[in-house]
Amino acid sequence: MKNNLFYILGIGLLVVFLSSCGGGKKSGEKEGLSMEAMLSAKNTEVNVSTLPSITFEEMKLIYEGADFIDIIFYNVDFSMSVNNKANIQKMVGFVSTNVASINRNCKPMGRIFFQKNGELMVEADMYYDDQCNYFVFQKNGKAAYANDITPEGQAYFAKIFSQVKVESTAVPQ
Repeated sequence: MKNNLFYILGIGLLVVFLSSCGGGKKSGEKEGLSMEAMLSAKNTEVNVSTLPSITFEEMKLIYEGADFIDIIFYNVDFSMSVNNKANIQKMVGFVSTNVASINRNCKPMGRIFFQKNGELMVEADMYYDDQCNYFVFQKNGKAAYANDITPEGQAYFAKIFSQVKVESTAVPQ
């Protein structure tokens, strides 16, 4: 009898706990919208990144130490190399401190390689189009950090791409 009382009490507490955690809303349900309205609405926010921002310490190492940047663009006959310290630091400054929202519909436009004395320091995929403007930094061959491209960086890349006549680039906002 005593065991049954504990069993019933335990289940009752579990039900109360689970019903209070959800706050009466289903997961993903927006305020004031029915499930049907959510399903029929177009969603432009595809996925929020689960990747953190690159750390200040790592960005400082790149800013102070990088002496060469290579950018290899996919699907265009164009690449860039930068070996002027001031221009390298300017490009490092294009990495925003804001964590990027990852859009799984976007494809990387290219990859940036930050180097010091001929050795790779860090590399990042660059997502740059009308929907996506961010870097995804790689660590041990896997995506590790995601940061937005600053408005200055977007304007810089728009200017570069307009000079090489790349048609599918983002327009700075």
